[in-house]
Amino acid sequence: MLTSDQLRAVRYYIGDVSGNDPFWSQPKAYLVLNSLLFPGIETEKARAAEGKLLDPELLSDTGRLLKVYRELFSAFRQNTAENTLLTYRVERWSDHLVNRSAGRTVSFTSTSAAGFLSEYRDRSGIALLRFKIPAGTPCLHMARILPEYAKSQEAEVLLPPFMELSYRELSMTEEELKILDSDGQPPKGCFEVTCGKARLPELDTAELPQEGADAGKRLYTALCSGRSPSPEDISAYIEWKGAFHRILQK
Repeated sequence: MLTSDQLRAVRYYIGDVSGNDPFWSQPKAYLVLNSLLFPGIETEKARAAEGKLLDPELLSDTGRLLKVYRELFSAFRQNTAENTLLTYRVERWSDHLVNRSAGRTVSFTSTSAAGFLSEYRDRSGIALLRFKIPAGTPCLHMARILPEYAKSQEAEVLLPPFMELSYRELSMTEEELKILDSDGQPPKGCFEVTCGKARLPELDTAELPQEGADAGKRLYTALCSGRSPSPEDISAYIEWKGAFHRILQK
């Protein structure tokens, strides 16, 4: 059972939102929630180039934002796979390289028990990932934990950040080669990905000055408008992001 705060955070992440509150009604909040977990700004640039909104409102209140992560993390702590699960993901190639280099999930990672979903091919350069999720692995199986699941066709199984991953490259079938990215190109690779344990470094927490979040808001606005952010905003945002990572990992 999820608490009301956990349930609200999970629904917020998957875009099951309503109302007109500038923060809680954002159906694509996961774009920012995940971008914040990647180093640098390459992930933000890739999402903006694909026409995806990075909503500056999410950075307006750091305490509120941290509470969403806190509730999501607590939901993972009390929900694990009952049996081994096999799920699928169409991954952005650049994000795949970051995760593979790190040997872990860098951000929240949405997978599907229903195969490779066509609605997630709207990215330039893709990898096909077949996930093996052993019994006991922290994950959020939406059809099982949500009393009402608005996107049941996606059969989503969400994995947490900081989880060890091991990769094995696979040959692609003819059908898989027909899965095209937003540029009409086939996948750059297909991999079996086995989930392991959480791997967290020992870190000290850091201060989160609002100036860094404000720089991030300006950076989002610039990227989503097709403009280049100022070097000062890039530097301040990256520094703020580093402190944000340390708080989350702590």
